[in-house]
Amino acid sequence: MIDPVSGTEYSEEIIKKALKTNNIGSINALIGQIKKGRVVLLEDGKILKRGYTTGTCAAVASKAAALLFVGKEAKKVEITTPVGVKVEMNIASSDKANCTACVRVDSGDYKGDSFTEMLICAKARRFPVFFIRAGKGIGIIKKNGLGKVGAPDIYPHILTNIEANVKEVLSGGVEIEIFAPEGEEIAKNTVLPSVGIEGGIPIFGATGFIEPYTDGGYKHVIDFLVSDIKDVIGVSTGAISKRFAIEKLDFPENRIIIAGNFVLYAMEHSKAEKKVIFTMPAKICDMLEIDAREHFDFEFSSVGELVERLKKTDYERLKTFFGTLAEELSQKTDADVYVFDNSGDILGCFPQAGNTF
Repeated sequence: MIDPVSGTEYSEEIIKKALKTNNIGSINALIGQIKKGRVVLLEDGKILKRGYTTGTCAAVASKAAALLFVGKEAKKVEITTPVGVKVEMNIASSDKANCTACVRVDSGDYKGDSFTEMLICAKARRFPVFFIRAGKGIGIIKKNGLGKVGAPDIYPHILTNIEANVKEVLSGGVEIEIFAPEGEEIAKNTVLPSVGIEGGIPIFGATGFIEPYTDGGYKHVIDFLVSDIKDVIGVSTGAISKRFAIEKLDFPENRIIIAGNFVLYAMEHSKAEKKVIFTMPAKICDMLEIDAREHFDFEFSSVGELVERLKKTDYERLKTFFGTLAEELSQKTDADVYVFDNSGDILGCFPQAGNTF
């Protein structure tokens, strides 16, 4: 049985163990959940539930709004995700008069998601052509390297996915406005403003699903993810470094996983011929258990503050420091290492030769 989201192959033994551990009476019920991309099976028999990204929620809300636009109201809406798996979500609220529909983000078993339970909404209105507009609570790109400065942070493949799902309902001119009523307030308490996304949240998600990144079970998830990648694997500390790896280095998206605080674990358990780590400045200090304040003769409150200060005053010293850390981490893990700052600039890498992905 193949997981349609990650491509992981579940053996008959793992499926039987999952059935027994979770007291599931029907194998067909479990296989149905696997086919829907909803669950991840662990080697010990536990089952973790995937969530749905802001991109998937926006697509569902957009299709629901389009249905209202043509005079139909639905309590549940099915869409096709970017990986081709169909997803059905409940509509949290709708306004027939204004052709507006909202869904709530379902983060599954990923307890660290800042966006869980927030509303993602869409409004449909007549327009000369098909057009998607970002409204209140959708983040705007303010720094180079993340896309077009001044544009809303809606990933291009998400725009394509929304259009394809909306056009299952109607053809011709319609404007879909995507908005998040709580987006601006929620984004203030995340890393988004510091990396250059202001005023709200991104509409993103490569597969349409949120992987269940829980500390208790994530090592098992990593075991599955790394086992299927035999040639070149990229391991990032988070979504931002993954994004930079893809956009700045043209690293293949289907060869990169997010490991969070378990990068060293992923490196140890990967059997890939070539390994590459993508990290941010504070994360590489954590991995090497280095206190950056012991290496500089001035005070600063965080690694982020150090980076922003030295970028303006002594950029070469900054690059030398993180270049040294990249080399140290490379020797420790036998992997190539890239350290990005919040703008996507490479502060340090090892080896120094150009990539060979």
